[in-house]
Amino acid sequence: MNRKQKQDTTEKPSRLKRRNQSKDRLLNILIGIVSIAIVIVLFAIFTTEPEQPKEQAEQTEQPVENPPAKETPDESDELKEELEEETEEQPEPMPEEAEETEQPTESATEGHIVTESADANVVEVWTNDDWTPYPTEQTGQHVSAYQVGHIDYEEKLKAFFSVIPLEKDNSIIWSVKNNGSAESSIAVLSSKDKANIYRVSIEWVSGEGWLPVQVEVLQQLP
Repeated sequence: MNRKQKQDTTEKPSRLKRRNQSKDRLLNILIGIVSIAIVIVLFAIFTTEPEQPKEQAEQTEQPVENPPAKETPDESDELKEELEEETEEQPEPMPEEAEETEQPTESATEGHIVTESADANVVEVWTNDDWTPYPTEQTGQHVSAYQVGHIDYEEKLKAFFSVIPLEKDNSIIWSVKNNGSAESSIAVLSSKDKANIYRVSIEWVSGEGWLPVQVEVLQQLP
């Protein structure tokens, strides 16, 4: 073996060794870079995450900073009690009394039989078998009268109004006249606004008084 060949054989191991050393260095550098990167990431995680619990703790502490919240129910309870006391002190309306005042007009139209009429001005006709004579205070022979203030005339009016939903003080008496005989009479009456118009027929029952026999509900004054 000559000298040149010896040099080649000695140089090959040294080159391989240098290459391996350079690879090791590069690998070490890469490992170091990765390690530094991991440390930076971990540092960032640990430095930023603790702030979140702190914010949450502040949020949970906020409601505690408002202690007077419990006072409002107590105040509302006091107001409620005061209102209840005021309502108890106020007198309650008495609807029963109002009903009692309206009963005479309402009862006038209860239980009647409604029929039609051939008269174009008559809306409907009322009759009722339960109607009774208005009790008379007259004695002796009956005399039919049409003078205001006469006992017979006043009893006629009471008999008329006993079967219609109107009161004498709040109505208009358009006519009261003989209905063919001294024992029969007919009247036209209406509300003051003329919205309700009635024609009522009555007959005299000896010893008892004037008996309503028919009510005609009119569209307009005859």
